Amino acid sequence: MLQVAPNGLNLLGPSRAGQVQVRAYGWGRLMVVRDRCERISREELYALVWREPMLRVAERFGVSSTLMAQVCRSLDVPRPSRGHWAKLSHGKHSPQPPLPPIGPGVPLGWRPGEKLASRSPLPKPPVRRPRRIAQEGPGDRLHPVLVGAAEVFASGRLIEQDFLKPGKRQLADVVVSKGMLGAAFAVFNELLHGLEQAGYPVMLAPKDRTYWRSAIDERESPGKLVNRRHPALWSPSRPTLVFVGTVAIGLTLAELTETKEARRVGDQYLPLDQAEKYRPRSGWPQWSWTIPHAFATGRLCLQVYSPYPGTHWIHRWVERKPGELR
Repeated sequence: MLQVAPNGLNLLGPSRAGQVQVRAYGWGRLMVVRDRCERISREELYALVWREPMLRVAERFGVSSTLMAQVCRSLDVPRPSRGHWAKLSHGKHSPQPPLPPIGPGVPLGWRPGEKLASRSPLPKPPVRRPRRIAQEGPGDRLHPVLVGAAEVFASGRLIEQDFLKPGKRQLADVVVSKGMLGAAFAVFNELLHGLEQAGYPVMLAPKDRTYWRSAIDERESPGKLVNRRHPALWSPSRPTLVFVGTVAIGLTLAELTETKEARRVGDQYLPLDQAEKYRPRSGWPQWSWTIPHAFATGRLCLQVYSPYPGTHWIHRWVERKPGELR
């Protein structure tokens, strides 16, 4: 049944999610409009722009052809060149380039009315100049992923063994104690710049794709048992990724811990050699005992991993002495 609408005749009645509305305008002019709740993928848009002219594609979504062209550029979808449809109408050949693989920062799709995503998901640097962490070499210039992050980490709360737990989670994947913050940022900054110079872009994971972050076991010698650490170390909401072509690889820089026999003195655990300084003259009370406890070492570990759900691949580079990783 036809229903009269302010902007024409709705031939399908009330729109439902995922439906297509067909509206009649003027003398027999039809226009197909996708439901605004429906998202079109790169593949669907690619097939559409090579099936009919851009003006008709734009009419389907109720937008201008200029905006439709911007959508194609944002999604890295190739469009027909000028004169393509004229050549086809005269029986001439006009090449159709293939849809390129999705690159870093390219959205998976678009919905009418949705703001076009930026091709660079990196955070914008603050107006004021950030405090420098590294004092030599490439560390003099902070990578965009690290800009402003050191201040957020430094203002975070301290948990066991002085590991930092910042109040924000959309930060570079660095898990260290307060004393290692400067050294860790210098190493990570040098690594990220080196990767960029080699042609491998580094960024926080794009929001429109699903990536997972592999848990970091900060123990120098991980055992067969799962590390039930309490309190839990800080972890980011979005993994830090480097793209090799279209393949994403996760990056985590963490400080190692080693297990030593320890005794509780006051409100903290101390290694036995340090605890002896606080030994009472009458000796340790009967209720005092020793237990294995993890202590920060000041040595770093770089962990790379597969961020794709359902896969498990991890490789670690571990420092045997401080500064060796750099």
